[in-house]
Amino acid sequence: MANQTDSDVNELLARIAKLEALLAQRPHADTSRADIWFLLDRSGSMGAIAEYVVQSFDEFVAEQRNEAGEALMTLVQFDGEDPQDVLIDAQPLAGIGSIAGRFAPRGMTPLYDAIGMLLDRAEAHVNQAGADPADQLVVIMTDGHENASRRWTAAAIFERIAALRAAGWTFVFLGANQDSYATGASMGVVEGNTSNFTASPESVLAAGRGLTRAVSGWRAKPRASRIADADDFWDGVKEAEAAADPTANEDRAADPRLP
Repeated sequence: MANQTDSDVNELLARIAKLEALLAQRPHADTSRADIWFLLDRSGSMGAIAEYVVQSFDEFVAEQRNEAGEALMTLVQFDGEDPQDVLIDAQPLAGIGSIAGRFAPRGMTPLYDAIGMLLDRAEAHVNQAGADPADQLVVIMTDGHENASRRWTAAAIFERIAALRAAGWTFVFLGANQDSYATGASMGVVEGNTSNFTASPESVLAAGRGLTRAVSGWRAKPRASRIADADDFWDGVKEAEAAADPTANEDRAADPRLP
């Protein structure tokens, strides 16, 4: 009987060792899956910085390919002619090429409609994913005020984003030519996840570097930490604002009342 027991224990230990070996092949299993939804303003005012928007996005994707873990990327551009032009549809990072030649600013800014339609797409994707979907990150980048939506309002978007944040989603807002903190707050995006940028090459490229750093940090965290830190996406550092005003982050650190 003792020999049989020893045999059973040895078999159990062998099975545990095999499972550990399998898990070791998937490092950071709880951080390995993420869906990144990028909503990009394609309205006419973006024309002056179009070259740098393309460069910034391409560099962002290239850097994210080097991070551990699985991630699917969706890129939707929007304007008054088409509030939901899908350039990249839930694709693995490894298969995403440059968006050069596909980002041509035009038209007006139906921001609310674009957000509402993107969230429809994202929720449909999550509902197809099964019981344990990937963590959801939504990034919104615009250089202008809402001026063309027909279906969605700020109040309705606020309710939608609030509900998804309560479900564990993370929302990020990058805005130029406006008070991004007021705009973001009106839609339910918290201060710690909002950043201004200016319509200049330096600020656009800095925004891309900051986004790369923050998304890499977010993806490296376990799910519990992503949720716990959901209202401080930038981790107190906003590169796009620093590019416009080198003292911006220092002022914010010194006075927490500042946005």
